[in-house]
Amino acid sequence: MPHDFFYFPKSDRRVIIILAVVAVCSIAALFIIDFQKPSEKEEICSEKEMQHSGEEKISGHGKMETVCLHRFDPNTVDSLTLVGFGLRSGQVKALLNYRRAGGKFRTPESISKLYGWSNEDVERLLPYVYIGEEFKVNYKTGKRTAANRVAENEEKDTATVHRRYTSDKFQTLTKIDPNTADSATLRRIPGIGTYISRSIIRYRERLGGFYSVEQLCEIKIFSPELLEWFEISSPDINTFNINEASFQKLNSHPYISYEQTRELLKYIRLYGKIKDREQLGATHIFTEEEMEKLLPYITF
Repeated sequence: MPHDFFYFPKSDRRVIIILAVVAVCSIAALFIIDFQKPSEKEEICSEKEMQHSGEEKISGHGKMETVCLHRFDPNTVDSLTLVGFGLRSGQVKALLNYRRAGGKFRTPESISKLYGWSNEDVERLLPYVYIGEEFKVNYKTGKRTAANRVAENEEKDTATVHRRYTSDKFQTLTKIDPNTADSATLRRIPGIGTYISRSIIRYRERLGGFYSVEQLCEIKIFSPELLEWFEISSPDINTFNINEASFQKLNSHPYISYEQTRELLKYIRLYGKIKDREQLGATHIFTEEEMEKLLPYITF
């Protein structure tokens, strides 16, 4: 610090030091904000997208990760987007290497030709694949254009090197009963993979069965667009006696919270068994809407 600084009065020196500290802090804050700002290439999944097309997957560290799926063209998609879809680095490299070698994706099913992509990966991403007009090939004209020949040669090369992709998905709209369908049947619905099918079965077991297909939307990763594939043909609901159920039984049901379980058991202990719907409503433990959802599963 210059010697002239000490010729200033003590109060002035204090002001100069404070201003210097403020300036340094401001510069540091601007640097941190700029460092944390996402790049233009980063894709941010909105809350709405997460609700309609999100999947939860278990990472290598045992943590739950939310994967945001949306439409993409495999001929132009970037690596960051592919990683965001939950693909491994080797799978991303396979797609990029295929493109660098001059390969083109002419149909959505063409992604099955990629090395390291399993049937499950293909089935999970296939509903979101679209091909840009410049990459499509018109087979309807009946003429073998240069583009036609390139596409046909690519298909022949793929057949000799990679396994052919065959889909076991339903080709027409088929109504499935969520109360009786097993995991294999659920996975045949376009847009449903292993994780979603397991989530449907787990939620069905926790509930005691579905009385309405709209209950499927209570599953976090279930997309409402899939409802058209479901209908209740056998509303076989497993009920339980609300007066005799244990704490664990009550608390494990999706429609009864921890606090409601405590209040319910406390009420029964103090005032005796609950006789009917009217008495349950009089306890004010559940709102009218909550009680309507719960009633199909309980007896008195």
